[in-house]
Amino acid sequence: MRTKLWFAIGAVVMLAVVVALPLAGAEIISQKVRVVYDIVKAEVIQVGDVPGHVVGVAEGRGLAFPDNGEVGTFSNRIYFDYINGSGTHWSYAQFTFEDGSTCFNKSQGTTTALPGGKSSYEGTITYIKGTGRFEGIQGGGPYAGRRLAPLAPGVPADSYFDLTATYTLRSR
Repeated sequence: MRTKLWFAIGAVVMLAVVVALPLAGAEIISQKVRVVYDIVKAEVIQVGDVPGHVVGVAEGRGLAFPDNGEVGTFSNRIYFDYINGSGTHWSYAQFTFEDGSTCFNKSQGTTTALPGGKSSYEGTITYIKGTGRFEGIQGGGPYAGRRLAPLAPGVPADSYFDLTATYTLRSR
């Protein structure tokens, strides 16, 4: 009986070590980031199944302001499926900082149409890659923001979002 008990305790300790090993040497960071950007290009295709149903792709560019005082550039590719301006969106984004370090993320969320062609949106990002000081980044978090102007050909649409991210960086 004691042998089984010691085996069970040993298995639990071993499992705890295996789970904790990937976190060893990882720095956990929580950070808030305000991103201000323009949607500089958008293409929309009517689906045709119901009135107002469109799918499309958009490109955004702007600046990121982490709460640590840095400033970085931001670019993203947004894909969307809307009925009358509301629906789902997903994107791939890149943040680049003055030292050349980058982090890439993907996001998924929902958009809600507001009066005047504006919208609000929220969702979750997941970091998928980092370079430089962001090498080995893992994590993500929620975001919420607004588009302050309607999408119109050749006219940038002012937008912003606030991100609260928690991530780890592997020690090198």
